[in-house]
Amino acid sequence: MTKDELSKAVKLLEEGKLIVFPTETVYALAGDARNLVAIEQIFALKQRPLNQPLSVLLGKEHSIDRWACDIPPIAEKLAQHFWPGPLTLILHKQKTVLAALTGGQDKIGLRVPDHPIAQAILKSFGSGLAAPSANRSAHLSPTQIEHVREEFDNRIELIFDGGPCSIGIESTIIDVTFDVPRILRLGAISLEQLQYITHYEIDKSILSHRLSKKPLLKQVSKQELECIIDAYLNQNKILTVLGLGPAKKKYENLTWICMPNDASQYGQMLYKYLHEAEQLVSDEILVESVPKLKAWT
Repeated sequence: MTKDELSKAVKLLEEGKLIVFPTETVYALAGDARNLVAIEQIFALKQRPLNQPLSVLLGKEHSIDRWACDIPPIAEKLAQHFWPGPLTLILHKQKTVLAALTGGQDKIGLRVPDHPIAQAILKSFGSGLAAPSANRSAHLSPTQIEHVREEFDNRIELIFDGGPCSIGIESTIIDVTFDVPRILRLGAISLEQLQYITHYEIDKSILSHRLSKKPLLKQVSKQELECIIDAYLNQNKILTVLGLGPAKKKYENLTWICMPNDASQYGQMLYKYLHEAEQLVSDEILVESVPKLKAWT
């Protein structure tokens, strides 16, 4: 990123326009979090329901006190260990935060990304950016520049190409406004990492994580995979399978994508392969469940 590109990015943001840049998790569609016009543009471009809040990205030098109030010690502890990084904290918002940004809720999601391009823009802009993933709602999150261009070709004036996202999985989201913090989405930071830091202060009862919001995507255990494949193919369905290891059999209506057996490589490549799978003509996409081992949690 050149100085001219950085200056252009800040100018566009100050004018209430949107840009796209990479973070370590996914590419972000960003606008001034204090500008109602920018916020409305994000909702419109993503086709996002207005009651779904937008998270805010902050620079390393920015204080969260400008955006959040009643910050509990556990939030400070989590931020100390995981920021900058793939952790989004849900906190009570300051009264000055626009209601449109938070979908009318009294809470706000904050994250400090660990990416040089994101941090350079945030530092130069000097304030928080509303920055959800750069994709339309219900579509897969973009981890490569090609994914962004497929979604928003010629609709964004400035898109920074930072190559493939280093992590490639969305951030973990924790709501720390409760007496016992609640995991709303388990992402790049594992449950084991969180429990080690927070001494089991995480409420696991409402833990939820979705690889995709699309109904044709199904996660299947290794034991069930072969039987389910046979059942679908007997119904003349066209299948794409993301499996750990090579396919045991070859079928005319089956496309098999061999996933990495290493947990970290799997996370980096997951959305890339899901995007590839969605480009294929398929009635169903099956994802083989990952091993229940510490490295994969």
